[in-house]
Amino acid sequence: MFRRLSRFALIVLAALPLTAFRMPAGHETREQFLYDVRGAFVTARGNVPQGLVIAIDMLVDEAIRATSRSTMLPRTIIAIRIEKASQVPQLIGSRHAAKVAVQVISVSSGEAIAEGNFETSVFLLEGGDGNTALAEKVADRIAAEFRLKGDGRPAIASALFP
Repeated sequence: MFRRLSRFALIVLAALPLTAFRMPAGHETREQFLYDVRGAFVTARGNVPQGLVIAIDMLVDEAIRATSRSTMLPRTIIAIRIEKASQVPQLIGSRHAAKVAVQVISVSSGEAIAEGNFETSVFLLEGGDGNTALAEKVADRIAAEFRLKGDGRPAIASALFP
């Protein structure tokens, strides 16, 4: 009897933290974690191709200019740093990869309020411009994370028509 009662008490204690959990209602928006991005700048070391840096800067800036927010959000600037970019020839085609660090800076205080890193890569069958395809992938990732409205293509379209 005591054993059964202790198991019941353990289950109740384990379930207590779940009672504080609340799913947001369907009409609530999750924009409380978004920012009103006012601008972005892209930096990189000298060994990163300049065309990649310029293309990422143009694509992210285009997505920022296409975005408008209906609610007031904290104004920020995005600092994007290309830590490393590489091109690895494969048996057929080549793989282009980049390691990117993103920092969100508050316009009002000038302090960094969020940071993140990610790595991304693209595979090209032909010897086309890998920097352009990689820049589109990086810009699409940043636009998706910050909910910026750019002309990001669907994944199947970008896979078929790089």
